[in-house]
Amino acid sequence: MNARTDRWQHKWTTARTARLRSCISRCGVTRVEVIVALVVFLIVGTVVSPAVLSQRERSRLSTCANNLRAIGNALHEYHSTHQSLPVAAVWRGDNLRTTMLNEVKQIDLITYQNWAQLLLPHLGRTDIASQFDVTQPVMAEANASARLTRMNLMSCPTDHWNRDDNPYSFQPSVDRDPVAELARGNYAINGGTHSHRFHPESAAQPRFDGLQLIIEENPRRFELIGTGIAGINHAFRLDEFQNGQSTLVAVEEIRAGIHSLDPRGVWSLGQVGGSITWAHGVSSDDCGPNNQWDRADDILGCGRLHEVVGGETLTEEKMPCVSYVDRNDQATARSLHTGGVNVLFLDGTVRFVNDRVDRSLWHVMHSRTTPADVLADRMEHRLNEKHPPTEAPSASMLAPLEKPGTVLTNSIGMTFVVLPAGTYTMGLPDLLVPEVPETPSHSVEISQPFQIGQFEVTQSQYQQVMGQNPSYHTPTLAGVDRTEEYPVETVSWNDAVEFCRRLSDRPDERAAGRVYRLPTEAEWEYACRSGSTDPFDWSASRKKDDESGANSGMHPSLPIRPVGSYLPNAFNLYDMRGNVWEWTNDWFDRYYYGRSPVKDPQGPAEGFVKVVRGADWTFVGEPCRINYPMMPPWVTSRYVGFRVVCDRVK
Repeated sequence: MNARTDRWQHKWTTARTARLRSCISRCGVTRVEVIVALVVFLIVGTVVSPAVLSQRERSRLSTCANNLRAIGNALHEYHSTHQSLPVAAVWRGDNLRTTMLNEVKQIDLITYQNWAQLLLPHLGRTDIASQFDVTQPVMAEANASARLTRMNLMSCPTDHWNRDDNPYSFQPSVDRDPVAELARGNYAINGGTHSHRFHPESAAQPRFDGLQLIIEENPRRFELIGTGIAGINHAFRLDEFQNGQSTLVAVEEIRAGIHSLDPRGVWSLGQVGGSITWAHGVSSDDCGPNNQWDRADDILGCGRLHEVVGGETLTEEKMPCVSYVDRNDQATARSLHTGGVNVLFLDGTVRFVNDRVDRSLWHVMHSRTTPADVLADRMEHRLNEKHPPTEAPSASMLAPLEKPGTVLTNSIGMTFVVLPAGTYTMGLPDLLVPEVPETPSHSVEISQPFQIGQFEVTQSQYQQVMGQNPSYHTPTLAGVDRTEEYPVETVSWNDAVEFCRRLSDRPDERAAGRVYRLPTEAEWEYACRSGSTDPFDWSASRKKDDESGANSGMHPSLPIRPVGSYLPNAFNLYDMRGNVWEWTNDWFDRYYYGRSPVKDPQGPAEGFVKVVRGADWTFVGEPCRINYPMMPPWVTSRYVGFRVVCDRVK
């Protein structure tokens, strides 16, 4: 600043001060009054400013919700016109050798239309729809103008990363120039909360809702179908959804990527994370809205994102992704609203869902296979409500049991072992596996002796009680002459409970005062640990000298065999770690371990997914947040059966 400027500024300041003094003198306002007025002004500004900001966010939230409602109307108009909802995306690999399009990283070659493009005429944007050449991929030069158009109806004003100077720039590799840029977007169609795994289900790793992959060579056909309302190259009709329109998620918010390399939040890109939520249920490590685990979203180019912006920045921006996964595999709903996301249901209702929503509710309201009556009367009050744990049944109703270790036999030949009361550490991680913060190991007291099945319920026992055998493992499939002594499987939790009811009602059992039920998760783990205080020496690869029959998470997987084929544990119980996995009575809640009572925990009071166990610790190995065997009570698996507890009543 030069001397001339200094003189001018001094002169201006002096004149301004003189005018202020003159005004004060003329108006009779003292200097103290001016200071008080300034203080009041500052206080009012401090109070009003948050209110103004809050009002602005409410307006933005309302805009986001209104956009979703418009999308909902367009979905129904599309269905009326085409007799189906739109596909999530159109993928084509006509000029590629591979038919496994889900493994192709050159997404510029395979990605054509998506649901948002298909809805444009029904959103009043035929002008943009007409600009797309649907015979070419969305990243083709012919589609540059259309894909770079910023769509207000596809944008939430709260997301400050959704702006013109932050397009997604697809760059196939570090040494190649970007192929195309695409405008951002903030809404994704519900592809489903299924497991994202493709490998076959096994006794080592049951899976109740995996992807459906359809590939045909001649003529070429590729379909990738999850549990949501739209698949890749696959469209659904409204009458194909079991749970109705008011309880099934159609579209939800997502966030725009925080860097040009981040493929999340791109309105015209038919890719997982771009405009599709995918594989973010209870069997996933990306479960729930705004999931903040550092390995949540699996997206293409996340490794390069970590290199360019850094993992800390991704964490600070609340946009985590897995650095070592280089494929659009799973993505959950995200927003910059405080505490949750907007979600559109098929009936046009928009709800704000809390980030801490019950994960099992989140799972089933995204699944088209959820029975209609499950959510009909229970969803609204569960969206933001937490429930206390239930109490254990009164011991005064139960008759004394024989000496611990005694083996008893009931009227159909089932044997039960009396276990002693005791205290143990529940949720103790396997050896060399870090503890999961949400599921801390904790002390549990089993206050009364109880008797539990020495074996898993067999096919012959189930046949005697239920009059049928639903098992997948028949003599033909098992390669043996008889499977009566194989554990029964392909039974739902509801089926297992009905078995207990019918067995309890048999005349001989009623005369003996025996009542049957499924074990609580705490009882099951207590029985599995059988008095051990040490972590289990688990390994993902089976040791050559392993004769334990343990199967949880281990490879190669052991086949299903007759019950009792391996040695019993210290409580004289068989197959607690092997053969089929087993239903327990508890509802599943990832955070329950942190609040469960010490004495006889009964699990959460309510839920939508049941706990299935196959080892002394639920979370095994590196993917410890992925709970593959947790299953809704109406679902079956060829690798899930059950054993029962026998109570003696007075």
